This record gives sequence, structure tokens and C-alpha cells, in this order.
Amino acid sequence: MGFIAKINQFATRKVPAVSLLVMLSVGMVAGAIAATLVVSQVNRSGEGGTYHNTTGGITFTDSGLAVNANAVTANSSSAVTWGSTGTNKQVYYSSGASSVAGNWLDSIVFSTTLTDTSTHIVTVTVRNGTGATGTTLASFSTGTWTAPTTTSSTATITIYLDLGVQSITSPLTVYVSVT
Repeated sequence: MGFIAKINQFATRKVPAVSLLVMLSVGMVAGAIAATLVVSQVNRSGEGGTYHNTTGGITFTDSGLAVNANAVTANSSSAVTWGSTGTNKQVYYSSGASSVAGNWLDSIVFSTTLTDTSTHIVTVTVRNGTGATGTTLASFSTGTWTAPTTTSSTATITIYLDLGVQSITSPLTVYVSVT
């Protein structure tokens, strides 16, 4: 019995010592990895810029690129009247009768502070690639947009623009004009 008791005492002292050695080894490896780890920021700039030209009262924000999930019937030539707060509108542009699933699309959100029922037309041109102007991917003008008659509307109009391609060469530049 004396021999078994000594083995048990040895085992209870050895396990904490082995655990300590394993923890030290893991700590050294983690320290070595952390010492050689370099974090650097990479800016993704798929969109080169947006040119803004507006006559005032209408502002817009380019929401960026996405892949078109579904085919949607184009309605960009339809007239749109700005709704009251909570009645946001969508305008879909495609070079064909409907957008194509899998194509790149750009979305641009328009808002206004106008309350005079004035009419406006939005023209959007998207170009990509190198050179002085790049290659035109899409260019269109909307139907007539009529400003709201309410005193202050927070409604928006969002254009979903099917670029007609599934591959884009950077940089991508979006030109927007509101007249």
C-alpha cells in the first residue's frame, strides 16, 4: 500500500507541473504570432466617385453597388409624384424591358425639401474603366418627377439602376444631374 500511495502523490504533483509547461508553451507561441502579426487597412474603392449637379431642393445619396437578385420590370420613364411622409417610391431602370438577375446594380436615394409642385427630370450616367471618360455602362433620364405639395415630406424616391453587366472594370463613376 505504501508504494501505491507514493505513486498517487507523484501523480498529483506532476499534473499541475505538466499543465504549467503546456500553458507556457502555448503562451510563447501566441506571443510569437502576435509579435509578427501586422494589421493593415485596405480601402475598397469600386466606385470612383459621384458627380452631383442639382438645381436645389433635391438631394441624393448613392447607396452603392449590389448584385441584382431578381428580374424587375423597368419603370424609369414613368412620371412620379413625390408622396407624403412614409410613401417612398421606387424607380427601376434597365436597358431592356426588365432588369436581369445577376447583373450589377446601383441604387441612388433622392429626397427633397421642395413643396411647390415643381417638375424635375433626373439624368444618370454610369461609366467604368480607364481613359478620359471610361466606357458608358448605362445612361438614362427619368420621367417627370413632381415635387410634393405637403409642407414637409420625408418621403424618398430610390432609383435602382441595372448596369447591364456582371463584370465591372474599376473605377466606376456615377454622374447624376437633377434639372
